Amino acid sequence: MKWVLIIEPSEVDRAYLERIISRLGYQIYSAANSREALHYMSQSLPNTIVVGEHLPDTDPLAFCRLIKEDRILASPPMLLMSSNTDEIFKKEALQAGFSEVVRRPMSIRNFFTKLEMCLSNNRRLCIRAPMEFPVRLTHGTKEHSMTTHNFGERGMYIPTVNPLPRKTGVGLQFHLPGLRTLFNFQGQVVHTHDRDTDEVPAGMGFQFLDISPAIDAVLGIYMENFLAKRIPLAV
Repeated sequence: MKWVLIIEPSEVDRAYLERIISRLGYQIYSAANSREALHYMSQSLPNTIVVGEHLPDTDPLAFCRLIKEDRILASPPMLLMSSNTDEIFKKEALQAGFSEVVRRPMSIRNFFTKLEMCLSNNRRLCIRAPMEFPVRLTHGTKEHSMTTHNFGERGMYIPTVNPLPRKTGVGLQFHLPGLRTLFNFQGQVVHTHDRDTDEVPAGMGFQFLDISPAIDAVLGIYMENFLAKRIPLAV
């Protein structure tokens, strides 16, 4: 089932959006600010993100730019709710990375149309979930035994107080929990955190490179089954 993340500080507006979006049959998660939203996204990516115009902890355009700069988080289309009727503002919102802008007070039909456009135009997502398992990481002539923090179809996050620089190429070898297959990927560091936060420990995020269609399909099915708590026993 597709799910939508709503980021809206107003309880009244949030409840209203939840009510009308639920009519379309989507699963809904709600956040009152960008911090809560990032927590949800660290567990798994939504299919679309609906953002209110008055976030208490950041500007919505700045938040959108932050998301779109992250190669792992950037997949979901983002829809901005705004009472600003200035065409220049709309242009700035689209340039920041929003796929659609819905003006308030809104037409429900217009909102549904733009939400469905976001969902239908969305490319296949990288599903991520909290998951800990050992990984052998090769960097040059060095090998390291490490443990993941979360895992997805396109990459993984590994905690460490000494993250490698961004764009560093590595080899990643591991068994996924419940599978016999030994996976060997070439990867690249795409983001780092040099200190612990509430959302994620210090460490580095990796993107898998040159995944074959067959392995891509295996990872997609595995993650869907994992999130549904139906991990295959053997492959």
